[in-house]
Amino acid sequence: MNHAIEAQYPFHCATPIQLRFNDIDALGHVNNSAYFEFFDLGKTQYFAGLKVQTDIDWCQPAIIIANVNCSFLAQTHFDEPIEVRTQCSHLGNKSLTLLQHLVNRDTHEVKCTCATIMVNLHPDTHQPSPIPQVWRDAFTAFEGHDLTE
Repeated sequence: MNHAIEAQYPFHCATPIQLRFNDIDALGHVNNSAYFEFFDLGKTQYFAGLKVQTDIDWCQPAIIIANVNCSFLAQTHFDEPIEVRTQCSHLGNKSLTLLQHLVNRDTHEVKCTCATIMVNLHPDTHQPSPIPQVWRDAFTAFEGHDLTE
């Protein structure tokens, strides 16, 4: 049974990953806990690539992770050239979904997929609040299509 989350559109953000010795487990492949660090690197590069025309205070996060679903499809070995591909697959009123694939850069084999739901929080009330229009515009421009479908 294949649990891969398919991408409906091409990925516009790819983050090369340098595997470290401590990413590998006793069986000689990447430990499943390391994948989440790889996906976090992809998220960081994705948000930086949006080029939002506003200052971001990373000590006061407004967008938090509410849910993560990860499917491990194939083993990743230490000598593989891998990258994380990231896209926003859905943009709601107060939340968004990021889709990520960890792939072998040479063979394009998808090793793992991840879907992350992120919620925008009001900085004072810490309650879900609408995603600001400047961010909505940046997501749509970066992806090149309507994300609210």
